[in-house]
Amino acid sequence: MKYAVLLDFGSTYTKVVCVDLVRRETVLTRAFPSTVHTDAGIALAQCFKAVEEVIGKDDFDQALKYSTSSAAGGLRIAVSGLTESLSIEAGRNASFGAGGKIVYTASGFLSTEDIDNIKESDAEILLLCGGYEGGNRRHIMHNAKTVSESDLNIPIIYAGNSSVTREVRLMFSRLDKECFVAENIIPNVGKLNIEPTVNIIRDLFMNRITNMNGVGVVKKSLNGPIVPTPAAVLAAGELLYKGTKNEPGIGPYMMVDIGGATTDIYSFAENVSYEGAKQIGSPEPVAKRTVEGDMGMRESSICLMKEVGRDKLAARCELSEEQIEKAIQKRITDRDYVADTDLERIIDHEIACSAVSVSARRHAGSVSKEFYDGYRLVQRGKNLMDIKTVIGTGGILVKGDRHDALTVLQNVEISDKEKGALLLPVEVKPMIDEDYVFFAAGLLKEYDEEAALSIMKKSIRAK
Repeated sequence: MKYAVLLDFGSTYTKVVCVDLVRRETVLTRAFPSTVHTDAGIALAQCFKAVEEVIGKDDFDQALKYSTSSAAGGLRIAVSGLTESLSIEAGRNASFGAGGKIVYTASGFLSTEDIDNIKESDAEILLLCGGYEGGNRRHIMHNAKTVSESDLNIPIIYAGNSSVTREVRLMFSRLDKECFVAENIIPNVGKLNIEPTVNIIRDLFMNRITNMNGVGVVKKSLNGPIVPTPAAVLAAGELLYKGTKNEPGIGPYMMVDIGGATTDIYSFAENVSYEGAKQIGSPEPVAKRTVEGDMGMRESSICLMKEVGRDKLAARCELSEEQIEKAIQKRITDRDYVADTDLERIIDHEIACSAVSVSARRHAGSVSKEFYDGYRLVQRGKNLMDIKTVIGTGGILVKGDRHDALTVLQNVEISDKEKGALLLPVEVKPMIDEDYVFFAAGLLKEYDEEAALSIMKKSIRAK
């Protein structure tokens, strides 16, 4: 097998990367306007034709063919746990790690109002978790009973205290409700076990990606199942961090992906304790992804403006508040809008800077002085202070002006007034995934991790 053809079906573009497995290098990257809302097979044919013209029909016919998709926006997941800081946070990490999108969370005893909110959120999966092994049973049984007796009709994943797994499974099966069981997400204090839950969510994604028209044609053309794009990117990112047995990784880093609707932040690092602080809350994974659904360049830019402040965003663009509001309206009504003047490009740049700044701060951990066994420093979340490298991928960061993109990425850095409170990097070296290959490397990882690591290293550049 000489080549791998790797596709990504997105809402805006269908992308293809062709990799020479012998040379371990990218030989083609192309993007075509997405046709997932009409017939995904149209863009698929365009991608295949472009590859065949480069490598020839015989090599194309024999090439490996895999695909990711973000056209569905990721599975919409509701999470129910016992406490916000432990099981809810662990459930969020599992959901994001599988490429899902969190649409509702509830801690403690589930109420009928929570059930109504889950239905209104259009959640496609409910993740029930909580309780250490051999620990809390009462909350879990109450929540399982509340869900099973409701008219909620979506798959349930149970990933809590295994001592009640049998009762929970029977509760749902008696009422003909779909229930999947995973190992406990937090089996013991300081232990995180999200991979079994992640695998179930990914399987559900693969079985339910039916809102992409022409998906049957796409599946028949592939050598494996369609994978959620964020999950592939997370897998690739972890490989770049760790390396292989033959090639070292690059060590700790962050990655930023700004889209029209969301900004995804990834971090790859061990969570070390801030000097003198006690870590509390859910354990942090080495490979972590968070998604900010209100931080995007287009359809969610109105939420971004409200978060930052209309006056502040206008001032950064040297515009009046009325002018910035008009510019934002243009972006939320036309998701495919391309900035076509210097002023519009400045506005896009400031939106991107704000998206990165806010999203990075939500992703990072924090420290504060609290009464916890006496007054002491307490750390919540992940410590990113020692990270030096931040990589930008996708959208405005790959296609835009290089200098502007690198400037956008510097917004992950901590400010002087935030020191001692937020656990963000002090100074970073920004880089760009120039060939846009992370999704492709995630797909390729299981077949040839050496080639996957090689194409990423060749793609990330500072200048």
